[in-house]
Amino acid sequence: MLLAASLVSAGLVAVPAARSLTAVVTFAGPSRNALGASGVRVVRRHPNLDAATVRGTPSQLERLARAAGVRAVAPDAVLRPNGHDGDDGQRRSVLPWERLGGRAGSRSAGSGVRVALVDTGVSDTAALARSSGRLVDGVDTSGAGTFADGYGHGTFMAGIVAGGPVAGTDGRPLGVAPGATVVSVKVADATGTTSLSKVVAGLDWVVGHAASLDVASFSFSRTRPGRGYGPDPLTDAVERVRDAGVTVVVSAGNVPGEVGDPGFDPRVVTVGAADVRDGKATVASFSGSAVVAGVRKPDVVGSGVGVLSVLPPRSAIARQHPDARHGNALWRGSGTSQATAQAAGVAALYLAEHRDATPSQVKTALRSAAKPIGRTERAGAGLLKTVRRGHDDDDAEDCAGGAASGPAGDGEGGFDANSWSANSWSANSWSANSWSANSWSANSWSAAVWEGEDR
Repeated sequence: MLLAASLVSAGLVAVPAARSLTAVVTFAGPSRNALGASGVRVVRRHPNLDAATVRGTPSQLERLARAAGVRAVAPDAVLRPNGHDGDDGQRRSVLPWERLGGRAGSRSAGSGVRVALVDTGVSDTAALARSSGRLVDGVDTSGAGTFADGYGHGTFMAGIVAGGPVAGTDGRPLGVAPGATVVSVKVADATGTTSLSKVVAGLDWVVGHAASLDVASFSFSRTRPGRGYGPDPLTDAVERVRDAGVTVVVSAGNVPGEVGDPGFDPRVVTVGAADVRDGKATVASFSGSAVVAGVRKPDVVGSGVGVLSVLPPRSAIARQHPDARHGNALWRGSGTSQATAQAAGVAALYLAEHRDATPSQVKTALRSAAKPIGRTERAGAGLLKTVRRGHDDDDAEDCAGGAASGPAGDGEGGFDANSWSANSWSANSWSANSWSANSWSANSWSAAVWEGEDR
């Protein structure tokens, strides 16, 4: 040991440099003193989220994670798409507005509402094109350099939210709220790949433009980063979006018995998947569910099996799954992603008639209008339905203060803030092993199976 030490001090033996790693950090308040004290380098600031993307050694990141004022630190893992294999093999299909009732699918429904679609971009289609004025570009944090959707997932979700008539819809619009405007917040490239920092950057833009946005739809779910459920940079980000006055709608994920990140955040609208193709709706076998810090998730379930929408014909999904084609213009997919886009459309319908409703009131309205599915707790408040006319803001506020543990209310009445905070992952050990390709890199970005109908 003495000989080795002397050789090192003499410069005859090189000391391996600690590898530099990228992470996303969020702060409990405006203080950022911890950044300088830890020695990390700031790659990008996310000022609207009070967060930053940083780079440093494992020891520097561990020091940062334990610093006062730091709420959470997480690896900037690369996130790639994967699907689920829980479909039943049937090929029956449904349009996004089926079983919702009310004005869902009516031509002007959702007019005046702007939905930020945080996804893989949106390409022009017959259902929704930029020339209509109802599809506009917001920000591209993916690095792709184009708002076009080479993967296909974002275009499919946009069609569910606000698509117009296409071949196969008998002249009726495709989307739930075809009068709404979709604002593309592109965070993933043509392979569906993204990263935590790119997603956070997109959400930072949403907060910065919250005054002109009403709903944020995030059909994305990553495996929770620990055994418990608690705050991390992704849940912190969606809470900042909600605090800015934008209703956040996210997917529960496709892992039975647990809820993915950020859907497990108690304060957002979390959506699971249901199969509504037959007369009796049932919760999809793959739909995630859990109790998080005293709050049952999901909040509601929406149509998520055999849902029809549009794809760019040259997109990765269309090329990889040609059997998903349904007729000449439509494609078929299943997952909590589809259910989340449907819920975003329902939120847009409500906000079109209640322009001053807060995110909490929108969440309460959706939960209160939902139809219970049997006795299953995996459905939350139940199956999505269009909020009835006459359910005004006062009704929603009354519900929010009432039966929060039941179908009505915002569902947050049992929230245990101490339990939630105790499970923060900010104090993890940031050894090299913490940054391996483990559960942080797993996600269900596409959250779908893509299958065609029987011929």
